[in-house]
Amino acid sequence: MVKIAIPGWICEISDEDKKELEKLMFKFGKARRRAYSLKWKGVRKADIERILQEETGLNARYVKDAYNSIKDLPPHITFGGKRNQLLRMKGKISKDEYRKRRNSILISRGEKSKRGNLNMRLDLSTMKLRVNCCNGKCIYPKIYIPMKYLEKYGKYLDGSHPYTVIIKRLDNDKGFRVFFIVEVESHEKEGSRVMALDINAGHTDFAVMDKKTWKIVAVGKFHHHETQYVRRKRRTYLLHKLVDKIGVIARHFDADVVIGKLGTSSFNGPRKMNRIIHNIPQYKFRQISSYKLPLKYGVKVLEKSEAYTSKIGKVLGKFIGLDVHKSSAIVFALKVADYSRFKLILSEVRSDEANGRLRARRRRGSGLTAPLVSFAHQGDEAVRQRLTGDSRYPVLSAFAESVKTDLTGRIWCVKIR
Repeated sequence: MVKIAIPGWICEISDEDKKELEKLMFKFGKARRRAYSLKWKGVRKADIERILQEETGLNARYVKDAYNSIKDLPPHITFGGKRNQLLRMKGKISKDEYRKRRNSILISRGEKSKRGNLNMRLDLSTMKLRVNCCNGKCIYPKIYIPMKYLEKYGKYLDGSHPYTVIIKRLDNDKGFRVFFIVEVESHEKEGSRVMALDINAGHTDFAVMDKKTWKIVAVGKFHHHETQYVRRKRRTYLLHKLVDKIGVIARHFDADVVIGKLGTSSFNGPRKMNRIIHNIPQYKFRQISSYKLPLKYGVKVLEKSEAYTSKIGKVLGKFIGLDVHKSSAIVFALKVADYSRFKLILSEVRSDEANGRLRARRRRGSGLTAPLVSFAHQGDEAVRQRLTGDSRYPVLSAFAESVKTDLTGRIWCVKIR
C-alpha cells in the first residue's frame, strides 16, 4: 500500500458556510498551537486532549488530529511560517491577514469503521463535502476533483476505505485547496538486487549490488545541481525527472531502491555550509520516490539509515580509486545486502582510527619531549603504502578487490535537464 494525495479545491461555498469554515479553522489552529505548547511543557497526551476539548470546543476526533499534526515537530517553530511573521513585522500584511495565515489548515483523519471519515465525508454523487463544525451545524461545500483522479482513485473515496481530508486556505482569499490522502494498492515486487542512493548537494550517487553474491553490478552519479537554488515548482519538476531516471535504471537492473535518511535539520556549521546542506531537497525527494517508484515502475522503496557509510567510504575509495560519494553508495548497498559483513568492516576502520593511523594524531611514544609523528607529514606515498596494506583491513581489502573486478566499464553518469 502506498499513500497518495488526491488534489481538489472548493469550487462552490456560500458566504455563511465560508464563515463557519473559517471559525472551525481558527479553532483548529488554536488547538494545534496549544497542544504544541503543552507537549513541550511535559503534559501527558491524555491531559492535553482533555484541555483542548474544554478550551476550543472541538470534538475528540478534531483534537486528536490536532495533536497528531504537531507531535513530531521540533522545538522552537513558528506557526504560520517565518516569512509571514516577517511580512507582518514590516507591515506588509495586516493583522487579520496574518491571523488567517496562521490558521489556514484543517485536518481530519479517516477510519474504516466510520465509512471513510467521520468529521469530513465526501458524497461522490453530488461531490459535496460534509464538514462537521462542532457546534451542531454541518456545512456542505462543493468539491471539484480532476476527472483523471476520480477515474483512477474514486473507489477509495466511496466510504469503503479510510481517507484523510486536508483543507488548506490560500493566501489573500484565493480560495481553499482540498487534499484526500488515501492508501492505494501498488504492484511492487521485491527485486534480486539493491540500488543504494547516496544523496548529496547537487548530485546523487548510486550503486547496484546483487543481494546473493554481493557483486557490484553498476555504479554511477545523477547530476541535478539545479535543484539546489531554484523556484519551488521548478525544483519539484526536476525531482520528478530524477525519480523517473532512477525508476528506469532500477527496473532495468531488477533492484529495490534504498534511500538514506539525512538529518539536515539538525546540522549546524559555518554559514555557507549551512546554506548548502539545508537546501538539499532530500525530504521532497524521498516523498516523491515513496509513491512514484512503486506505482509507476513497480519498484520497491526502502528508507534505511546510512550511518557510518561515509566513514568507510573514505577508506574504500583509496582502495578502489573512486570518490568518497560513490564509495559510500557501495558501502550503503553492502550494509543493506550483508549487514554482518558491514559491521566487520566498520570495526576494522574504527579500530584503526582509535590507534591514530588514519588521522594526524600523536603516535605512542610522542609526548612533550618527543616530536609529533603524524601520517599527514609522511608524504602521499607513505600514506598509500599504509592504506593498501592488507594486514589492518583483511575484510575491507577482500571486499575492495572484488569491487575492483566488478567495476570494469560499469560506471554511469546521468544528467537531469
